[in-house]
Amino acid sequence: MSSYHHQLSLLAVTSLSVAFPVFVCFSRKRPFATWAKIASIIAYIAGLGWGFLSWRLTDVFISDLNYDYFGAYNLKGLFGGICIGLVFSIIIARPYVRRVA
Repeated sequence: MSSYHHQLSLLAVTSLSVAFPVFVCFSRKRPFATWAKIASIIAYIAGLGWGFLSWRLTDVFISDLNYDYFGAYNLKGLFGGICIGLVFSIIIARPYVRRVA
């Protein structure tokens, strides 16, 4: 995958991690449960960490790393797993009540 496509996919992941909690917290048509709002905010933080570490660990920046590369790579995987797991948990649980106008 070229660097350009990699940067676009990182931008998409970061944008989706911002859009998901905005949808969950401010949706008027589907008011979500409190636990889902809190979990979406945690997924937002993990998604931003995942996106930042993915961007930081690209080939362009490997030469100027000041920390352990493999530790950061493992942390990136942890953040990605937390983000994906929480998003899927919210989607599967459907913790909302649909309002009819």
